[in-house]
Amino acid sequence: MQIFVYPPLGTLTSVHKPQVRFRVYFAYSLAERVCAEAGKVEIWTNIYNDEWQGIPLEHVVSDDTHPELIFIDLKQLESASSMLQFSLDIDVAALPAHLHRFEFTVRWRSSHLVDWKWVSGFEHNASVIVYRPLPRTRAPVSFWQQQLKAMLKPTAESELTSPGYIADSWHASSSGASCIIRPQSSDNDILCQMAAVERYLAFVRKDHFWIIPQYGSSSIETGKFEVVILLVELSSGVYAALMPFSLGSTASHGAVLTVQPSNYLCLQPVSRIRTESVRVAVGFNLDPHTAIQDAMHRVQQSLPPLRGRSTSLPEPAPAHTCSLDRNRGYCTWNGFYQNVTHDGLISTLSAIRNAANQRDELPFAWVLIDDGWQTVDKYDGYGRLHDIYANSEKFPGQLKQTADSLTKLGIQRVGVWHTLWGYWGGIDPAGPLAERYKLVKCHRKWTPVVKSESDVWLISPESVHAFYDSFYFWLSEQGVSFVKVDYQAAFESLDSYDGRSSDASRKLIIEMYDAYYNAMEHAALKYFGRGSIVYCMAQSPHLITRAMRLQQQCTTEDVAAERMMFRNSDDYFPDVITSHGWHLNCNMTNTVWSRCLSKYFIGDWDMFQPQRAESHVHAVARIVSGGLVYMTGRAADFTADSMCDLGINEHMAPHAQPLLDSDCLFADMTKAPAILVSTIVVPGNDSVVIALFNVSSDLAVTPMSLCSMYSTAIERQNGIQGASFTLSTAGIAHPSSVSGRDISDSADWNFDTKTGMLDVKLSRSTASTFVTISLFA
Repeated sequence: MQIFVYPPLGTLTSVHKPQVRFRVYFAYSLAERVCAEAGKVEIWTNIYNDEWQGIPLEHVVSDDTHPELIFIDLKQLESASSMLQFSLDIDVAALPAHLHRFEFTVRWRSSHLVDWKWVSGFEHNASVIVYRPLPRTRAPVSFWQQQLKAMLKPTAESELTSPGYIADSWHASSSGASCIIRPQSSDNDILCQMAAVERYLAFVRKDHFWIIPQYGSSSIETGKFEVVILLVELSSGVYAALMPFSLGSTASHGAVLTVQPSNYLCLQPVSRIRTESVRVAVGFNLDPHTAIQDAMHRVQQSLPPLRGRSTSLPEPAPAHTCSLDRNRGYCTWNGFYQNVTHDGLISTLSAIRNAANQRDELPFAWVLIDDGWQTVDKYDGYGRLHDIYANSEKFPGQLKQTADSLTKLGIQRVGVWHTLWGYWGGIDPAGPLAERYKLVKCHRKWTPVVKSESDVWLISPESVHAFYDSFYFWLSEQGVSFVKVDYQAAFESLDSYDGRSSDASRKLIIEMYDAYYNAMEHAALKYFGRGSIVYCMAQSPHLITRAMRLQQQCTTEDVAAERMMFRNSDDYFPDVITSHGWHLNCNMTNTVWSRCLSKYFIGDWDMFQPQRAESHVHAVARIVSGGLVYMTGRAADFTADSMCDLGINEHMAPHAQPLLDSDCLFADMTKAPAILVSTIVVPGNDSVVIALFNVSSDLAVTPMSLCSMYSTAIERQNGIQGASFTLSTAGIAHPSSVSGRDISDSADWNFDTKTGMLDVKLSRSTASTFVTISLFA
């Protein structure tokens, strides 16, 4: 027998809703007698006072009065063949007025003649924070100023004279407010001390290249990691988002927070130039997503425009008829790694075309030739680019022959990979490129990607425009129409420029960083057109603030045209079994901030490989991501059955990035026995897709309200607040299979049309499904 509890035991849960919901599920075999109708299940809790007491749960019978929807494969549970559900809903208004936090565990017995059994030990209780509803009317600025004062306490050195920071430029909205704060001292070291924090979500720099989420409660423990955006849930029930940025003389406006013991916040610019002025945008709101959106919008408003860029842009090449985000693609990486060749690629795609379906067509419209095609001295992190042309031993007819052969196979568009430097180790100082362009010698520090120091030669800022113009012109003549540009944040691994190590050297490196972006973007627009760059290993504050400055200049026509692609997380690792749930959770959580850049970027959740246990889950995730859907692998991975199982023959209509459910924001869902939930509004008919994923290693259980989720999604999409929605039974689509196993057809599923409550249980690690609901006001 197995027992599952919601809210999960051993975790901290916040309740902002009118009711606190408790659910207990028993999965048992017919041979086991558990909790018959005469039996009892109780929460053992201090919810009403300091004295602990038992409160019984009601046995829910799946009939016309209490129908339920169950996604669970009982075969995957130990000898389980039946499921019992017990529930309890307690109105927050009925709780003691002073209650803010309580604990509970669960006990049960099959009859009054036997002793109670405990689901867990007392050290494994669940903690629950209860928030009373805050008024939805527009609050005065003074209310939000009080929130700031409660959240940011002065340091010990400054508390006698001032708070250590100045907050000004307040903007108020119907549900929140935002401001800009700056340190009173010029050293930018310690800003203040964070207080009144119940839970936090920190987006931290894993390294120079990737941002990952970290979670916790009142003590913010991010260790050595630099914080790009910090979202906190305050004890008042208000959410606050903090994003640092720099207003200095360099081209970089990125900045980071570091958190010292006792929640002391420190500020520093990414450039590490101490004369830079650092600020923090703070957004307060009753909705956590809006708090982050407001903070990032204030940063965007505060940044200076990109000087001269709008007047110097070239005339874009004609738009390609094959849009990358509207068509499926193929990437060579996991199929070939750096051993890609013309013959191998054409042979593989020919075999895929013959095996994938009965129509003698390829299951994708575009191909990306990843690392391994270029002329370099060696294919590793120290390899240097010899010339712009393809390796003639691997591609004897250069890329033109390959592009023509791919076109004959039905491929509509071909792209290639390279790094922003040209290759991982820069430029070969003894090669032809060194004769055509001026090079600069720099020193690269140890990084997790290249695990030793080395000297690198890079094309100088004054020559890089000519290099990219020549490079992309040649690629376009070869039949290439888009590029994946990798290793973009590598400039931050440099600590010397032309033999100099100082603030002046760091300023030159930042200027070179920006010069490379300008040169690459100009040449791509000129020869490939809009929407022709995939930005990779680029999750740096430098690029985020640069994208904000580009969004300042975006017109409606620009947004309607194809946007650039932006890798939303670290790589997909098919052979690392434990990485799949993490990869999905990281991508979904990163959309909390990356969706604020959607005017310029489309999310790319990386490729995935068919014919694997987790392939269906990745396929569902890519479809709901609102971004690219592309695959990798060898010909044997692309059978007709494997492609059919993925269920992506019909791509979902274009839509915005998914919105992560607020209940999933402050917990590491890879470690919680609960379901990762997101919603997507489908344009045109106000349908809402609810995507459900289990990214943990255990069975996960989460009760949810369909009506509430629908109305919240529509409100955020359309700005409608307080609308009343009714559940349309006919509008609920049948759930897809879980992890490729067709279990839902045989499952007894229904839902309560009166309450709109949906009880969802997903078994197995990285199980997934999604439900499409159409409701009407």
